[in-house]
Parts: sequence; structure tokens; C-alpha cells
Amino acid sequence: MKRVLVIGNATVDVILSVRHLPAPGETVLAETEFRCAGGKGLNQAVAAARLGVPTTLVAALGEDADGRFLREALRPEPVQTGWLASPHPTDISIISIAAGGENAIVSTAASARWFSAQAAVAAASSLGAGDILILQGNLTEATTRAALRTARAREATTILNTAPIAWDQRGIAAEADIVVANAGEAESLTGFVDEAAALSLIEAGAGAAIVTRGANDALLADLASLVHLPVATVDVVDTSGAGDVTVGTLAGALALGRSLPDALALALAAASLSVTRRGTTPSFPTVEEMRRLVARA
Repeated sequence: MKRVLVIGNATVDVILSVRHLPAPGETVLAETEFRCAGGKGLNQAVAAARLGVPTTLVAALGEDADGRFLREALRPEPVQTGWLASPHPTDISIISIAAGGENAIVSTAASARWFSAQAAVAAASSLGAGDILILQGNLTEATTRAALRTARAREATTILNTAPIAWDQRGIAAEADIVVANAGEAESLTGFVDEAAALSLIEAGAGAAIVTRGANDALLADLASLVHLPVATVDVVDTSGAGDVTVGTLAGALALGRSLPDALALALAAASLSVTRRGTTPSFPTVEEMRRLVARA
């Protein structure tokens, strides 16, 4: 079994349930408030680790109450952590969830942007051939590129999740072994939609491209083919974190030796389960649920 390394961010998620997402200039009142561990890096590490794969998360936290909250939240998880002490406050995400599960998210990123290229190189240097590195768009371009190139030099498999698009990712996407983007991100990167966007990422140099499309089929493209993978029809409660479940489970399944199509099918099943429950990490499939998904896959 190979290992998964996630270099990314960690946030305290403040989740607000609202009847509808606010329009520009509108104030809406939250019906409930809930706090949990989150952030794309943390979320993806938890999903991979719950598959039983050795998983390490390296992320920056402030020396504050939110940082202590996240450290405690991760203690029960099967994730090895490499916390970096940031001079900035721990990042937070404000997530509004409307009836029907649609969400709007605003995150801070001072600690994530403080994460240096040197720290990323040090973390990625622990990878071996066949191990898997996950990166997202939360860190700076220089830090992300340094981690990616270090991992590739060590013959690790690199996964770039394009969310959030805070800087021009077209060049770095062309260097990744696997690019995972939702439909909006794929269009932003390529100027094309759906199948054309996936193929454009391949033509630019990515080894494989995955475009997720919410409740619609996901697309998987490489130099040889483009295939549609179905998404289960479920009663959606909360879509926050679903993309992270997909990425983390994908990486974990690859570490277990699954083929890319099989790994993506398992990842989509895990994400479909997560959207039927509230929260980010609290909604993710448990270790036992992951075992059952693997058994059925």
C-alpha cells in the first residue's frame, strides 16, 4: 500500500443554515449555526485516511483558539498531522447552506498563504515512488509549484484539485498527473465546458482530467479515452465538502491499488453519501462506511 500526503489548508468551518442564499445587498437570518473542522486540505486528508490508507496532512494553523480546536478535532482521526505554526490567525470558512443543499463559501487564507515553498519542498521530499500527493488552490502558486515538482522528481503521483481558483492555474495544471475540477473551474481554466474542457486539460499536458458536475455524470479523460461515470441519485441535504470527499477518496483508492476509473467510481459513491448529511467532515463516510463502499465497489 502506498501513502497519501496532503499539503494544503485547514479551517474552522462556521456553517449557517439559511432558507435561501443571500442576493447581492441582501441580509438573511441563519436558522442554525454549527462549527466543525474543515478546509480543503484537512477534508481531503480525512477522506483518504478513513479508507485505511496511511495519510499525512501538512497545514498551517495560528496559535489561537481556532488552531487548538482543529488540533483536537483531528486527534481521533487516522491522520498523521504536520502542523506548521503560522503567525496569522487560523483560517476560517463561513458556509451558508440553503434549503436543498446548495452552498456559498467565503474563506480566509492568511495562514494558507503564509505556507512557504521551502516548507512544501520539505514535506514533499518524504514521498516515494508511487505515493500520492494532493494539492489544492489554497496555497500560493510558488508553494504549490514547488511541492508538485518535488513530488514528481520523487516519482510520486500528483493530484491537483483546482479549487479555489485564486491565481492562474493553467500552467501548473498542465504539470499534474491528475487534475480534478468542477464544471465551473474547468470552464474558467480552459474556456470550454464539459467534455471539451476535460480534453483541453489533456491537450495542455495533464495526465488525466476529471470534471465533476454535481448530480450529473462525472467526466474522466486521458490520452486514450473520455468516459462518463454516473452519480447516484440521492436526497441532497448539504453539498459542502462533497468535492473534497471525492478528491480524498480518489487518492486513497489509488493508494490501495485501484485503477483510476474504479477509484473515481468509489470516490463518487462516497461523495453521494456525504451530501445526504449536514456539515463538512461530520458528513463524510466513516471508516466502517468506507469499508462497506469498498466491498461493494
